[in-house]
Amino acid sequence: MPDPSTPRSSRPYRAVILDVDGTLIDSNAAHVEAWVEALREHGFDIPAAEIWPHVKDLDWSMVNSSSGAAPWPLRLFPMDKHYRWLGRSGAAGQGYGPGASIGAANGNKSLGRFTFSYQGDGDLMYVPGSLWTASHHNIPMLMIVHNNRGYHQEVMHVQRLSNRRNRVANLGKTMGPVGTSIEGPDIDYASMAKSMGWWSAGPIKDPAELGAVFAKAVQVVRAGEPALVDVWSQPR
Repeated sequence: MPDPSTPRSSRPYRAVILDVDGTLIDSNAAHVEAWVEALREHGFDIPAAEIWPHVKDLDWSMVNSSSGAAPWPLRLFPMDKHYRWLGRSGAAGQGYGPGASIGAANGNKSLGRFTFSYQGDGDLMYVPGSLWTASHHNIPMLMIVHNNRGYHQEVMHVQRLSNRRNRVANLGKTMGPVGTSIEGPDIDYASMAKSMGWWSAGPIKDPAELGAVFAKAVQVVRAGEPALVDVWSQPR
């Protein structure tokens, strides 16, 4: 062990270990529990990611993640195989998620892999007809809609620029600047999916309901059908 008083530049290190989190130790469960406990200390009793107990023993593949969810899905699931994560569009391309997810699910079908995605609500609205394609071609997958009722990266960007340029950002129709909110009316993605042949549930507004809903949705997908769960979240 180097003497702490020795200047850092001249310490006789024999080796340096760089551990990308989760490489040497599977810390996912501890990471999740730490956040649950931290939220509880601040008055938010929110259960851990409820989907994991239902897919952890399956050969699963996460094929999309809502940009609004930031990197959280990648932090909560172990990326121990190349197909665990398909990736995103790049440059926040809208309309990518549904088609890419269903295409990947079609490829995973013959390999026996369980496919699921975190689907942004705004991204889904660009190509809602893709749901019909999955149903028509019997492509099983679980789509979890991250329903925050807006394009919230744009909400903040427009508000910031409006403040900088002394312009009115909100014209009164909704809480967000024009062209950024998806509310008034709120879209019922579960009903939309059901009309196109999907098993669906939601909108789920109570986190306590997620465990049972995900358990049923996983059963449906494993039986060969597509399933969609519409989950409401806070806007940001």
